[in-house]
Parts: sequence; C-alpha cells; structure tokens
Amino acid sequence: MNHAVHLALPALVLLLAACKPVQFGGGTELPDGSVYNGEMEGGLFHGEGELIWPDGREYRGGFRKGMLGGQGKFTYADGCIYEGEFARGDFNGPGRYTCEDTIWAGNFQQGDLAEGTITWVGFGTYTGELQDFQPHGEGTLAFDEGTAIRARFESGQANGKGIREYTGADGTLHEEPGYFVNDQYYASKDAWQRGVTEAQSTLESRLYSEAERLQTALSNIAPQRPGVRDVYTLIVGGDGTQGVFEREVHWVADRLDTALDTQQRQIRLSNGSDALPLATRTSIRTSLQALDAVMNPEEDLLLVHLVSHGDANGSLYLDDSSMALNDLSVADGKQWLDALKAQHQWIVVSACYSGHWKDALATPSRVVFTSAASDRTSFGCSNDSERTWFSAALYGAALDDGVHDPADWFVAANQRVTEMEKEQGIDEESHSLPQHAIGREFSQWWHSPATARR
Repeated sequence: MNHAVHLALPALVLLLAACKPVQFGGGTELPDGSVYNGEMEGGLFHGEGELIWPDGREYRGGFRKGMLGGQGKFTYADGCIYEGEFARGDFNGPGRYTCEDTIWAGNFQQGDLAEGTITWVGFGTYTGELQDFQPHGEGTLAFDEGTAIRARFESGQANGKGIREYTGADGTLHEEPGYFVNDQYYASKDAWQRGVTEAQSTLESRLYSEAERLQTALSNIAPQRPGVRDVYTLIVGGDGTQGVFEREVHWVADRLDTALDTQQRQIRLSNGSDALPLATRTSIRTSLQALDAVMNPEEDLLLVHLVSHGDANGSLYLDDSSMALNDLSVADGKQWLDALKAQHQWIVVSACYSGHWKDALATPSRVVFTSAASDRTSFGCSNDSERTWFSAALYGAALDDGVHDPADWFVAANQRVTEMEKEQGIDEESHSLPQHAIGREFSQWWHSPATARR
C-alpha cells in the first residue's frame, strides 16, 4: 500500500542575474542545462511558460518572479506527475500527485499534504489526516470490495479503537466497533491481547517441537532402489503470510507424485500454518543434505521446487508471520546445492525476479526453470490464487503431456504463461518472461535408457 513519495522539487529560484542564462532562438538556457520558454518580466520568468530539464523533468504553467507560481503541471523523469497550485516554487494549494497506481489529492501547504485523500487503484481510498504522505491521524479507509475502516491511523495503518463497516447480503450497512492493530480488526482490545497470548504460547510450543517435526519427516524418506532412477523432491513454500504458497506446495507435491512416483521420496516445508515443518534456512539446508545422503548420486534425480515472493536481487522471502525469519539468498542456495553429491539436479523457482537463480545455478548437469527473468515480476502470488501462474502452467496440462523432454515441458509451460498474461491484459513490456537452462550432461543422462526408471 505504501509508495515512495519524492515531492522535492529542483532549485526553482530562477533569478536570471544570478544564473547568467544564455539567450538563444529556442528559449533561455540555464547553467544546469534546463531550457525555459515563456513570458518574462524584469529579467525574471514571470507569467506562463515551460521549463524542461535534460534528465526529462518538465514543468508547464505559471511563474511568479522567477519561481513556479499559480496553476501548473510538474512531470518527474520517472513519469510521476503533480498538477495543481504552486507558490514560491513549491506545491501550495489544491493539487493532485499521481505516481504509478497511487494518487494523492488535497490542499497542499508548502509541499506537504496534511489532509486529503490517497487512492490506490484496484485497492481502495483513504480520506483523512496525513503525515509524510501516509494515513496518520483520524481517517477512513474504504476498500474497493466494500468494507471500510474508520479509526485513527499511525504511519499508514489503523491502530486503536475504531469501527469496521461492511454491507450485508441484503444491502444493509453494518457497523462493528472494535480495536485495530496494524489494520487487523479485533472485537476489543482484550480480544487482541488474548490472541497475542495464545499465539505466543503456540509459537513457544512449536519452537520446542520443530526439530522433532522435521526429523520425523526426514526419517520417513524411502531408500534408494538400485538400478532405478528414483526422483527425490524438496518442495518449499516460503512466505506464510499468504496461503497461496502453501496451497501450491501441496498441489505440486501431488502432481509430481502422479508423474514421477515421488510420494515416499519428498519433503514438504511451508510457513504460515502448523500442517508442515517450517521453511527456514536451516530446514531447507538440512532437508537437502538428508535427501542427498539417501540418494544414489549417479543414478537418482534431485528435484527442488521453491515458491515465494522474491526481491529484486532474487532472494526468496521466508516469513511465518509469527516469527522473524532470514530470507534465502541466491548465493546461499547455490552454495548448498553445489555442495551436494547429487550429480543430477532439477531446480524450479517460482517468484518475482527468479531469473537470478537461473543465472547462478546453470551448469552442464542441472536443469533450472524460473517463473520470471531477473528484472521481471511474475504473477499469481496473491491470496485469491490457488497457485502461481507459472506453476499452474508447468504442473498442469504440460505435465500431463509428460516430462520426457525438459525443453518441450518448459516451452509448453512458457506458452501457457504468455497466454494467461495476454488474457489478463498485461502489457507485453510487463510480461514475466520465464527462463530456463538445460545442461547438456543432464539432457544426455535423462534420455539415456540405461538410467530410465523402471
């Protein structure tokens, strides 16, 4: 919901005597390379005009005694736009600032917005007091799906006593007084405190039992069968704050078992519930080592599926919501996989910016599939999804056609992802661009009849 706001304007006191501008046929050029075209008075920019900077910023509108003044439009180099009143070179008066999918509107005062509205396209609108361009103070947050919060906000989130509003199936408006903590509604402060106590007790119990839970899962791994190309799988759902990732873990596990007979040779880790062992850096590394110890390194396949949110560096979020967890970096993942004895590895990463994993992990003996290029986001990771789009495509009809050829499997999945993005009207420049690398040695081994599964 929060967006970076950069309303600082460039030096706009354009006193010509100090700037020593250069007059030419196309306008007046200033020492910083900006060019002014418009009315002047007494040697100063005054009246209607336009000012364009070399980095792409531009202003069109009124000037007053060498500074922006009156009605105008300022466009930043990244496309963010302010339209409204200016005074003494700053936003001052009724105005509207738009940046990506967020719009701030209200009565600006010397560049600040103390009260107004924030609209998040496709999410909702906040109306009320503001600080640092975030909800802060008394206000109302109305969600597009019909519910609303009337409360006091602190740094962008509702906290303390307030009212939750929603419209019932019969069209009746319902108001529920309650208590908010970081936008989360509770019937009362006591109800919130009871929930915190219960959550802490559950967390404490889980911390003591987690090692045993993981060891129980690892001890149930079936042994390797000599002469058979067994497939051992590790399936990880990293971000437990959204249910889509755990749902995907279970679905992918079932799909792989159907295609490759992996049920007794798979480990599932996921955050967000107590149904599976936690997905932490320790549990992921321990699971890889346990699978590696059971496998025949020359005969068997290690297949790893990782799904979560990802950051611009490719790191995967590990978050259980009830405790702070360290994320999984590409460098650590590579180090752990490189240290295994398993010679044949198939790695699938479904996350934004996951192309970093392909770049780092590609070797002659590996297959790497990622849901996005290293500079692209992927789709289907919201809570209303059953699974991410890439995984839905990869383990859906494409898997039914068989995994005899890794390249064909990826091409079929990639085509389906592109179709889904076009169906949803996503601009081509925003397509996820799934990536793959298929090692020559892996391909030869995979197609060798001597190592095929019986």
